[in-house]
Amino acid sequence: MLIWVLNIIVALLTAINVIAWGYAIREVGDPQLTLNFLLKLLFNKWFIIAIASAFIASLTSYTVLRELGVVAGRFFLSLGIITTILVGTLVLGEKLTLREWAGIAMIIAGTLLVGR
Repeated sequence: MLIWVLNIIVALLTAINVIAWGYAIREVGDPQLTLNFLLKLLFNKWFIIAIASAFIASLTSYTVLRELGVVAGRFFLSLGIITTILVGTLVLGEKLTLREWAGIAMIIAGTLLVGR
């Protein structure tokens, strides 16, 4: 049960990360290798949220991997990929192709098979 809770936390943090990156890119603009761009990025609230959520998700993922092992844990954590895709679609307006929907279905099927 704890592993499911941790995976949900990772998925939520992943969703926060995707949203924050989307807004950071919109506010800061196209990446440039200039000091001005880097300073704008480093002090952007969305960038800070994106980095913090990624860091916490990584620590939480470590616990899942430690408990399940790398192979089973990796399959379990792959649900975060689905979260990323769905949040990108629902919040940021990205469009999904049939191939991406098929990928989502395969990730879910694989996670259910390994999780049993």
